[in-house]
Amino acid sequence: MSSIMSYGGLVEAGRWAANDVPRKGENMTGVLAGERMRGNVVCDLDGVVYRGTIPIEGAADALRRIEGMGFNLLFVTNNSTRTPVQTAAGIARITGYEASDDQVLGSAQAAAALLAGGDVREAMVVGGPGILEALEQAGISTTAKPDRAGAVVVGLDREFTYRKLDAAASAIRNGARFIATNNDVTFPGAGGIHPGAGAIVAAIAAASGTEPEIAGKPHEPVRKLIRERLRPGPVWVVGDRPETDIALALAEGWHSALVLTGIVETPSVVPPRFTSEVVIESIVRLPDVLA
Repeated sequence: MSSIMSYGGLVEAGRWAANDVPRKGENMTGVLAGERMRGNVVCDLDGVVYRGTIPIEGAADALRRIEGMGFNLLFVTNNSTRTPVQTAAGIARITGYEASDDQVLGSAQAAAALLAGGDVREAMVVGGPGILEALEQAGISTTAKPDRAGAVVVGLDREFTYRKLDAAASAIRNGARFIATNNDVTFPGAGGIHPGAGAIVAAIAAASGTEPEIAGKPHEPVRKLIRERLRPGPVWVVGDRPETDIALALAEGWHSALVLTGIVETPSVVPPRFTSEVVIESIVRLPDVLA
């Protein structure tokens, strides 16, 4: 039996058998037709499954093993640039694992959920297709006019300009609701660490004098969407970013695994308040933890 690093030392892989996992994080409706489900794995993407267009070695096989073990596998990303269909296609293209769009949850959907059923009819978008589709599905149209926007929804925008900054700040100063899909300042890519949505959000916050509501990990809007997708059994969150992925798990009382293939390369840099249950070199080791 192999070993996995934890903050308390080494733990044996396989220690967390499905029927022995502590009740923390467990859906207490965990009996269907008299049989316990294996549980749920909430998996980040950038830095866990791939970096940019480069797959994490062995990720596809690990995902297939996890699914084959009977776990409900969800991909939860703060990247709001793509739709769930595009994200699932990207997972398949980059890694070879055939994901479906109903396995994907994103910060764009969480942001749209904040506005769904409310008074906002038009929103200004600083971001990509993921936000546009999510708002459309929530019945909210988009506008580029600051005086018409009831909300400004901000995510990663690789075509961000001074003009967009000015328009977004003007709309917010006029009373528009300021929603950030996430506040991740950076994200890991094939070529290193790149500026994330949080850098754009910070610029708009500074220009408007207003702090945003944050929809993505680790905040409540996306956690609510995750809870709605869970099946009976324990919940494991695997991610590379302590302040989002591990913080999400801690907020919900779920199990957590930090991988060292993304933002964090050594666990010694992780603040104590974001300590995960286990640290693994990559997602390749996760099936051993779950076995």
